[in-house]
Amino acid sequence: MKQRKYQKTMISIFLIVLVGLTFTMIMKPYYRVENRQKKINNFNIKNHINPLGWLRVQGTNIDFPIVYYNDTDVTEPKYELGWNYSEDRKLTKRVTIFSHNVLNVSSTPLITDKNHKRFEQLLSFIYTDFVKKNKYIQYTIGNKNYLYKIYGISFQEEEKLDYENTKINRKEAKKYIKKTLDDSYFKFDVDVKETDHLITLVTCTRFFGNTTKYSFVVDARMVRKNERIKNYQVTEKKNYKKIKKTLEGDVEDEKI
Repeated sequence: MKQRKYQKTMISIFLIVLVGLTFTMIMKPYYRVENRQKKINNFNIKNHINPLGWLRVQGTNIDFPIVYYNDTDVTEPKYELGWNYSEDRKLTKRVTIFSHNVLNVSSTPLITDKNHKRFEQLLSFIYTDFVKKNKYIQYTIGNKNYLYKIYGISFQEEEKLDYENTKINRKEAKKYIKKTLDDSYFKFDVDVKETDHLITLVTCTRFFGNTTKYSFVVDARMVRKNERIKNYQVTEKKNYKKIKKTLEGDVEDEKI
């Protein structure tokens, strides 16, 4: 009798713990926003450079200041940083951020290598398994922390990249979003509207061989008011076959 009572007690305790863990997992945010304003202030004091903002990308070591292109040396920077060609210190309709990729330019990029700096780890987003686990970008500017959901990953011709179009109107935004969705190698279960705030991350690559004409681009739109920060579905599109071939060693300098 005592043994049966003990077994029932242990089963009850197990069920309570299981329910508690399940509830915790459900309630735990997929991405937790962390204020980066203090880091901006400390970087300014230490290096006498006042960043425009601070960038953090889920699943990577990208967690560094963003400076205005003309404020400091970005060709051979002394620090881990990215840059913007606009000197706006308040959030704009579209933010475009650049940084270097020196150590991860092959057709088989490494995933989150600890020795990588700046935007080297951005190339991790070419892998399906990585994208499925990491989908959020945080940008701190004007004493506020903004969160964005990734909706497009692609290669773009460098000469066609728009560096400074930060105050795009709805027509321009709609056109840009359509192109991004069409070119993306993944289909994200997230809707994007021309009224959304956008962020674009850009870095160089040699993914398709020695050609220098392409940049790797990650696009995201801002999390809307009262929108849950959660995981969402990602599937490969037909054009990802080209990526798979390249990852397998079939590298050609050709138009994508």
